[in-house]
Amino acid sequence: MPAPAVPILAELKAWLGLDPSDTTDDVVLQESLDSALVNQDKVVDYPDDGSGGKAYTSDLREALFLRAQRLAARRNSPEGVVGLAGAGGDFVAARLPSYDADIERLEGPNLKMVVA
Repeated sequence: MPAPAVPILAELKAWLGLDPSDTTDDVVLQESLDSALVNQDKVVDYPDDGSGGKAYTSDLREALFLRAQRLAARRNSPEGVVGLAGAGGDFVAARLPSYDADIERLEGPNLKMVVA
């Protein structure tokens, strides 16, 4: 069985549970997917797909979709702060973490080794 190719917008939309015919956020989602691919490529040593290309294994695809989802969601919180409604109607601000443990866990086995 051939290794999965570079994930595309339709696959990201399916992963997000979005209707394929809804194109409202396609530009944002495509830009987020493109950025996620660039960022993942900086830190991951992809397995060989058997023909000298990159194999986007299930764990790397999941991490990529998580990266893309985080980037798309950030357009609503450019400062990295979100508002949360607390008990009793109080408004509480929370900072979005820059680190995602799930992405780290999924990409971990394939992280590039940095030698300084």
